[in-house]
Amino acid sequence: MLSARQLDVMRGSRTIVAGVNLCVDGGAALLIHGANGSGKSSLIAALAGLLPPAAGKVSWRGVNVRDDPARFRRDLAYLGHADGFNGELTVAENLRFAALLGANALHANERDVLERAGLQPLMHARLNRLSEGQRRRVALARLVLAAKPLWLLDEPTEAVDDAGALWFAACIDDHLREGGALVATTHRPLAVDAARARHLHLERSAA
Repeated sequence: MLSARQLDVMRGSRTIVAGVNLCVDGGAALLIHGANGSGKSSLIAALAGLLPPAAGKVSWRGVNVRDDPARFRRDLAYLGHADGFNGELTVAENLRFAALLGANALHANERDVLERAGLQPLMHARLNRLSEGQRRRVALARLVLAAKPLWLLDEPTEAVDDAGALWFAACIDDHLREGGALVATTHRPLAVDAARARHLHLERSAA
């Protein structure tokens, strides 16, 4: 489904990721590890099309993402360090706004997703009144509700409590069993079935 060939990523004049090759099929997860400064976030951003690669290419379903970016965006759910919410709006309003923008597909189990995420009591709370961990749970719920086949996630459970991490682990399991693909960077271990997971370790560039 998602592949990269000889991918180089630069920040300014410095190459921070060089010659990366990867392939992630439906039902599989790729977990990216490395020390701070090794380029994990930049690699995820390049895979998502947010940072143009200095060399190499990224393909989705066998098509270079630069050749059909609209198709790629329709299938992509990306979550970076920033949650992308309006802090003055409530949880419900932010999720409704995401749906109007097309970020959320019609999800048959929306109420169940929100209940399992522990968000029902917070639906009318403004985002700027929530803790960092609660905001992250809202972002993860939005991701699940979007029902996209490809998840590209940068430290998805950062600041999330243990209960939230367990809930999201179950969401990952559902996503993979339904044929979705996952690429994630993480310092905190993600509970992914070992049979479905591969690992990529990045070294800090000396360049």
